Amino acid sequence: MKAIRILEHGGVEQLRRVDLPDPQPAPGEVQVGVSHVALNHLDVWVRRGVPRHSFGLPRIPGSDVAVQHEGRAWVLQPSWGCGLCNSCQSGRQDLCKKFKIRGESTDGGCASLLCVAPWMLLPVPKHLSAAEAASLPLTLLTAWHMLVGRAQLQRGERVLVQAGGSGVGVMAIQIARLFGCDVHATSADEGRRRRIAEMGAVPHPYEDIPKNFDVVVETVGKDTWEASCKALAWGGRLACCGATSGPEVGLNLRLLFFKQLTLLGSTMGGPAELRAAWREVEAGTIRPVVDRLLPMSRIGEAHGLLERRELFGKVVLEQDLE
Repeated sequence: MKAIRILEHGGVEQLRRVDLPDPQPAPGEVQVGVSHVALNHLDVWVRRGVPRHSFGLPRIPGSDVAVQHEGRAWVLQPSWGCGLCNSCQSGRQDLCKKFKIRGESTDGGCASLLCVAPWMLLPVPKHLSAAEAASLPLTLLTAWHMLVGRAQLQRGERVLVQAGGSGVGVMAIQIARLFGCDVHATSADEGRRRRIAEMGAVPHPYEDIPKNFDVVVETVGKDTWEASCKALAWGGRLACCGATSGPEVGLNLRLLFFKQLTLLGSTMGGPAELRAAWREVEAGTIRPVVDRLLPMSRIGEAHGLLERRELFGKVVLEQDLE
């Protein structure tokens, strides 16, 4: 089969097109044909490398995958646990010590073929294209776990989404609106702020954020952390799933204990959470936000768009490796 493979960390030149043997399904697996892969900032970290973290190269990237199997379109669960430990048995696969993310800790979808367990298949709703559906799983699961699982979002609360035009951001806005919340979101770009307003959220530049939010969705890290903490109301909750601008932040402990804030770390989520969120996709209450569609052979260009933050929502790659 044809695939994109990262042999060593570095620039986009490390995204190499290679020929590999066709994968053979293990017992209980099926072979599927890949039609589309959506990119996430995780793909940039896998390619660049992260200090003191091993991605186990060589690696085929791509967490968000749409496939063809038995004549219909499906998307794949992007993560899973061992299925046997106490965390998995209690529905918290994201806490499993053997937790895997497709394209990060195991090979991903930037290839012509994959072998997967049938339970990983989620049907593409008839009102969506395979490309649109491919844009959803990882960021939808991440935002759902942050807001519903970790922050325990309540109807009518006031929510701030930092980087509202990002993949996680556009999902978080929709989930918060689904709960009838008063939703605000930030972006440095005026055009993206207009798009945020079209989604039903109140847009703000980063330097002009109001206060008194019950929940803040934090994905940026160093550049926005202090403002995110100050924007919280007394008793507010901050859910953090990323650090695209840097992981080292300061913490004002007086602010933390006087205002009785709750800081919540959040990584991905479990398969049951994505199935719950997928019901909203099937109902049309959560919609994909695709900035553009590119051939998979132009994956380096897509990585550049992510790194320069030139996207609103997701970039999706269409299979053209064969």
